[in-house]
Amino acid sequence: MNLRPLLDALEELDRYPPSTEVRPAREQSLLAIGRFLETHIRSGQPFDLKAVHPNPLWHVFEERLHNAFLRARDKAPAPGVVRMHQAYSSGVIFQSRDRVVGVDVVPLRRVYGWEDRFKMTEHLADWLDALLITHRHEDHYDSELVRACLRAGTPVYMPEPLARTWKPTPLLNAVCDGDEWEVAGLRVQARTGIHVWRDEASAMPLCVYEMVWPDGLAVVHGGDVDYTKNLEKSAGLDIHAFFLPWRAPNALYEEGHHLQKAPLHEAVRMALDRLEPDVLFFEHCAELEHVYDGFPASFDMAFDLKRSLPVASELLFWGEWMDLPVSA
Repeated sequence: MNLRPLLDALEELDRYPPSTEVRPAREQSLLAIGRFLETHIRSGQPFDLKAVHPNPLWHVFEERLHNAFLRARDKAPAPGVVRMHQAYSSGVIFQSRDRVVGVDVVPLRRVYGWEDRFKMTEHLADWLDALLITHRHEDHYDSELVRACLRAGTPVYMPEPLARTWKPTPLLNAVCDGDEWEVAGLRVQARTGIHVWRDEASAMPLCVYEMVWPDGLAVVHGGDVDYTKNLEKSAGLDIHAFFLPWRAPNALYEEGHHLQKAPLHEAVRMALDRLEPDVLFFEHCAELEHVYDGFPASFDMAFDLKRSLPVASELLFWGEWMDLPVSA
């Protein structure tokens, strides 16, 4: 089993840090990572996620994330800067000088029986000042991290139907449509969203979080939200960043689907028209279970959007970080 092509692609990627500029060398590195996953982690392949234990491929990513989080804890950003750290899949950690808030942070995919070698679950719970969860899918919600946060005194926020599955505790907050609160100095508003490839909100309860820092920087993260439906922002608020889910939001924009009516970029433009973000981040590409089940890593779709949309955008891989732009 040869990990060298993956390691080479990661080393090359690190030569080209995230940027909203189009950078072909960076894109080629990510495409190489995607190809490696597609040809090495599925059933019967050399690093079959379900059959190879321990799994050396996950160990590469696990160590990368662990080291990235250690560096972040040791060196906070300058005052007035909000730094976005890309965790696994859709997980994002927002770090300012004096607060750290995570959304959909998952330390590892426990479905494969992997060991938390670096105890990232406990380290994250100690580091975070708050954890927000958009919905119950296990690539967005890790129950062990929730337990660790509650033990560490870290408040956790999740959709009300998911919160009902937990024993009530003051730190576990059930979130409903329209709820507003302050945590770790941030002003947060939750709105009900519709999960991608669902017709109704009740099919998969999901919260979209609008988070505003004391200096006014505002972001919207909705996990797997279908951004063509019911997406809103507070009146008069300038959104600095929106986090766009993987692939198409529904059949109407899925390439090759018999119900497709328009290309994907038209769906994304609907989100841009509603939120008017300064920058767009492409999330959820290369989620391991999706790739294992036969889906492509989909980095190419993100790069196509980056070239065609009238907004700054970027795709970050696990362990990378980028300072969020603030409107003048």
